[in-house]
Amino acid sequence: MNEIQKNNVLSLFINAVKAIMEEKRMNPKSLKKLNKFNAKINFGLEIEKDEYIWFNFISNNGNIQVNKGRLEDDFDLEVKSVPEDFMFFVNGEYSLLHMLLRKNKYKKRKFCFGKGTTGRNLRKLIKLPSIFVMDKKRPEMR
Repeated sequence: MNEIQKNNVLSLFINAVKAIMEEKRMNPKSLKKLNKFNAKINFGLEIEKDEYIWFNFISNNGNIQVNKGRLEDDFDLEVKSVPEDFMFFVNGEYSLLHMLLRKNKYKKRKFCFGKGTTGRNLRKLIKLPSIFVMDKKRPEMR
């Protein structure tokens, strides 16, 4: 995969996460969760075997930043995944349990997570679905 393709994949995921956060801000219940969620998370997208492109997610009292690159000094959690599996997780097709227990095309767990510089932070891992998974649209009643 060349650099242009890597940048395209990375910008696709960054824009998808930003769009989900904007959608979550519209829902009062989700907005409350976003305001309480404080985390610095590194996401690694495995584009080829053992080759990752990184973006980071920083949430602090409702202020959300999604940037290219990896946080080196101070982060709470590190999550690695294949881009396809991450998209299925975000759209709600795969659950967190599915991501933690099943294997991907490289024979690794779909969500490989590691502790950050601030500790293990499993609570933040458990809260990921409520933050990153898109809300289901309810059919409108006529």
